[in-house]
Amino acid sequence: MRLYLYREHIERLNEVSDKGALKIMKDIREEYNLPHTRYISIKAYCDYFMLDREDVWACLEHTKAS
Repeated sequence: MRLYLYREHIERLNEVSDKGALKIMKDIREEYNLPHTRYISIKAYCDYFMLDREDVWACLEHTKAS
């Protein structure tokens, strides 16, 4: 079970470019006052986009297999 999302995961989940994923990560960090790291927690990502964690994990597994 994955606890963190890296830029590559956010690119796949949101179908955005590298710059788009970095902007999303920056926005999430600013929203929740998080330190600058190479990853974002799945909890912060799900809270920000109002998503269910199981749906995010399923999407990551599906796109990984494709």
